[in-house]
Amino acid sequence: MTIAINNQKFAWELLDAFPNAVELFELDGAILYLNKAARNRYARPEKELVGANIWNLYPPGQAAHRKTVVNKAVNSGTPIQFTDRYEEQWVDVLICPIRGTNDKIESVVTYTHDVTRQIRAEERLKMVSLQLLTNQEDERRRIAQDLHDDIGQSMTALILTLKAIHSDVITSGHKTIGEQVKGTIRIVEEMMRHIRQVLYDLRPPSFETMSPAKVLESLCSSLALSTRLRVIFSSQEQLPPMSNAQATALYRLIQEGMNNAAKHAGATSVWINLEYVDGEVNISFEDDGQGFDSRGNIEYGIGLKGLRERFVMLNGNFDVESAIGKGTRLYGSLPIANLNSG
Repeated sequence: MTIAINNQKFAWELLDAFPNAVELFELDGAILYLNKAARNRYARPEKELVGANIWNLYPPGQAAHRKTVVNKAVNSGTPIQFTDRYEEQWVDVLICPIRGTNDKIESVVTYTHDVTRQIRAEERLKMVSLQLLTNQEDERRRIAQDLHDDIGQSMTALILTLKAIHSDVITSGHKTIGEQVKGTIRIVEEMMRHIRQVLYDLRPPSFETMSPAKVLESLCSSLALSTRLRVIFSSQEQLPPMSNAQATALYRLIQEGMNNAAKHAGATSVWINLEYVDGEVNISFEDDGQGFDSRGNIEYGIGLKGLRERFVMLNGNFDVESAIGKGTRLYGSLPIANLNSG
């Protein structure tokens, strides 16, 4: 008996030295033991805590959530881990059901680890990354504007000058030279088309003057002409307002999907669908190309990696599905509050 008491005392002392909060309570919530880290969280002496009901220590909403998780762990007989917020503190919580001598679950122990610094560091990193992404888009717009103002206008003037020279040469009877000038005009016009496409890629039309659905529909029409792919675009008529960063993520997904479908997949058709469901805008891009085996450890290219990072930074999700001979599907979702409702 003395050995058992000494062992229990040693265990309590050991848990008191544990930096994470440990709480042991019965199924009805009656507290059996709290280590020092747990007692410090509640700022109350041990004699007031042992025997009290654990659920009275939490705010009502949080207590209801914890009860639900504890009941799930007890009913399943398996531990459950989740992340929770306690006032201004973020914690990782592990809830473990404890079996007695008759193998019946008699109590529950929770281990709570403070991850506030980690969460805040991740949020700061996400904000910095998002700002870098915004700066990148701003720089793309600036480069596009410079190309349009300088090279674009100069090439337009060059085409007009060549056409005037061609007209004079033909009038003067120099047919061979005229054909050479005409060929040069075709080359410059093709360069102009490429430059316009580069401008379009670098600088999406303003989402402030057009709805995202209209901008994306216009993008699909333009890419259908330049890639000669059959493009079927469908969108829900009413979409909630979204930020420029979110709309640009959808825009870049279509661009990357079209680029891969035209240059690598050997596709002939693509299908794009945009919709708002349960607080999220979802976009899917599917092609009928050669596909690839996505069951293994696929090392995605820079474009797809960049898309994944872009969606994750916006608290969204991005996924790629593919199979050999069955095409490829890109899927992205972004959480967006519906400002039009209510």
